[in-house]
Amino acid sequence: MSFTFHNLRSGVAASSSDEQFAHAVLEGLSTQPKRLPSWLIFDDQGSEIFTEITQLPGYHPAHCEIEIFQAHQQTITDLLAGSEFRVIELGAGDGGKTQVLLEPWIQRQLTFEYVPIDISEGAIKTLVANLESQFSHGTMSVTGLAADYFDGLRGMSQQESVRNIVLFLGSTIGNMELAAAKDFVQKIRESLNVGDYVMIGFDLMKSPKVLYAAYNDATGVFERFNLHLLDVLNRKLGANFKKEHYVQQGQYNPRTHAVESMIYSTREQVVTIQALAKEVSFGAWEAMQTEHSYKYTLAEIESLATQAGCRVVKHLFDANKNYVDSVWEVVR
Repeated sequence: MSFTFHNLRSGVAASSSDEQFAHAVLEGLSTQPKRLPSWLIFDDQGSEIFTEITQLPGYHPAHCEIEIFQAHQQTITDLLAGSEFRVIELGAGDGGKTQVLLEPWIQRQLTFEYVPIDISEGAIKTLVANLESQFSHGTMSVTGLAADYFDGLRGMSQQESVRNIVLFLGSTIGNMELAAAKDFVQKIRESLNVGDYVMIGFDLMKSPKVLYAAYNDATGVFERFNLHLLDVLNRKLGANFKKEHYVQQGQYNPRTHAVESMIYSTREQVVTIQALAKEVSFGAWEAMQTEHSYKYTLAEIESLATQAGCRVVKHLFDANKNYVDSVWEVVR
C-alpha cells in the first residue's frame, strides 16, 4: 500500500493563503473589541502546542472522542464495511486520536485510503511517516495533504465506486460562528457524492464550571497556545508584540454560548505591524479575543445537518453525554 505526501500550499495557493492571513489580522485588529480567529495560531509549532492541549487531563473533548471511538467502533465500521472506502480527515494534526478508528480496520484487512488534511506541513509529514512505519504491510493507503481544507477536497479525484467519510473532529466546528458553520458544512456536502458520510465532533452544552476548568489549565498550556499567536504575527507580518506584556484567560459567555479565550494587555502599549503598515494601540488590561468555542445543543446539530442536505444517521455519545460525534449521510 502507498504512503505519500503532497504540499498544496505552494506557489499561488501559498500567496493566496498569506493574503488571507494578512486580511484576517487587519480586519480583526480594526474592530472593537479586537478579535482574531484561532486558525491564525496553527503554524507547525502552534499545532504541536495544541496536541499538548488534547493530552491535558481536564480537556474533555479529546478524551470524550477517544471514548466514543472505542465504544462505537463497530457502529462506524458497519457503515463502511462491504466496499472500498476513503477516510478524509480535515485538520488531522498528529492523527493520534484517529488511529483508534484506523487500527481495527487494518486488523480486519479492510481496504481503504486515509487522507489526512492539515494546514501544517510539518504535522502531515510526521503523520504520514509515523503511519508508514507502523502499517506499511497493512491494507491502508495514506495520502497526506498539506492544504486548506477545501483545496484538499478539490485536489482529490471523485470516484463514485469509493464511499467517502469526512471526519471533522475535536469540536473544531465550535471555533466558528453559527452562520460560518452552516456555510462550512454546506461546502463539505458539495464536495461529496450522495451516500457519502460526514462525522463531526460537537462539544455539548454543560456546566460553565466544567468548561472553565477545561480551558484554564494550571500548567499554562492554553496560555502558551494563545500567546503563540503573537509569535506568529511577529514572524509573518513583521510585528513587534512582546508576549511578556500579555496574559490569557478563557471564560464561558452565556450570551454567545461559547467559551471565549482572551489575551489581556498588561499595560498601555503600541504595536507596529510592518506588513500592514499599521500601528495598533492597546489600553491597560484591554482584551483581545483569540479563541471562540461554541457549545451546541442536539437540536442545533440536527438543524445544521438538514440545512446542509444531510440526514443524521447516528449520534455517538460518550458515557456522560458531554460530547457527540454526529454521523450524517449526504442525501439528494
